[in-house]
Amino acid sequence: MVQTPGQGRHLFTKVLWQMLLGLLLVIAAGFLINFSLKQYFPQYLSYAPLVREIVWSLIVLIIGLWIASHLVAYAERRFARTRKDLYGLTLLIRIAVYIVLLAVILSIFHISIAGILAGSAVGGVVLGFAIHTFASNLLTGIFATASGALNYGDVVYVNSWVWNVNTVGQIVEIKALFSKMLTQDGALISIPNSVLLGSSALVEYAHEDNSYIYPVETMVNADVPMELVITEAKKASLFQHCDIFIQSRNGFNNTLHLMLRFQNVTELNGRIDEANRIIDAAYWKAKNGVTLYGPSYFARVPDSYPVLLGLPIDVPSARILDTARKQGLKVNLVNKTNAMNTFLLQVGVDDGKDLAQSIEAANLALEQIYGQLKDETTTAAAQKP
Repeated sequence: MVQTPGQGRHLFTKVLWQMLLGLLLVIAAGFLINFSLKQYFPQYLSYAPLVREIVWSLIVLIIGLWIASHLVAYAERRFARTRKDLYGLTLLIRIAVYIVLLAVILSIFHISIAGILAGSAVGGVVLGFAIHTFASNLLTGIFATASGALNYGDVVYVNSWVWNVNTVGQIVEIKALFSKMLTQDGALISIPNSVLLGSSALVEYAHEDNSYIYPVETMVNADVPMELVITEAKKASLFQHCDIFIQSRNGFNNTLHLMLRFQNVTELNGRIDEANRIIDAAYWKAKNGVTLYGPSYFARVPDSYPVLLGLPIDVPSARILDTARKQGLKVNLVNKTNAMNTFLLQVGVDDGKDLAQSIEAANLALEQIYGQLKDETTTAAAQKP
């Protein structure tokens, strides 16, 4: 129900009329009591002041409770307008009205409130300790929702340095003393408001496009270029709208920072598991398709497999490359030393043929070329005079 300005003014006017009516009833009750006692019960005329005090107290109590009910109804309508459901404030309104009523009724009976407070100093201290937790939870719940620090539906990480509460959950209820959270494990936990805001750090996760963003860190071995792992992981539907960052490197492991999206907090465990599985699969797929040669790497293309082969330098590498390419071999010279030439063979991958046999055939073919060219070189050298 939406509370309009006209309805608010109407309620204020209604409360004023109720207070005026209460005042008129008190005056009328005094005259009626005096008249009745003088005319019909003169023997009880000495009790007139006590009777008037009792009647006035009842009138004040009825009018006060009536006003309190209207104020609570007004507050509830205001919360509906602002989409906040603050139970603690309605309780606080009732407590405030009750305190005022008590003070007025005591004054009617000519009882000094200051005297009561002064005479019950020790009892007040004891009572103060007794209600400390209650008041702390109550006020914390009121301030939390009134200030916007907590709202229904917020997904937050609670890290308490006093209580053992470290969890991710969605706020599903905020009451006067306790608030309830639905955790990522599907459990519903109740946390005292004083703990939730008084002795905890709250991390509210970003919310955009009807989804929450949750950061996850995962480690990947550094023996595979991260560019290939990220490219492969981005092919999964989970990462189509999620960001992946390289958080850190230490030479042995790379840390990836994943920004996962979810709508319901109970989906979070499944999203984290799926993300880790995708990164793991991307790592192994990239690792199986990459050959590292010192600081350089060669990525495997879908229809070939890289193989290294070292041959002595007693045969010119140019002649080996030229002859191998004429025979249809995909070969490149990738390294030279004083004793060896290192060649990279791209072995074709055929689903109907065993990969090990293809690698073996390519190695033997290149060795055969080397042997043939070496024999030709040796024969040519022997024929020279």
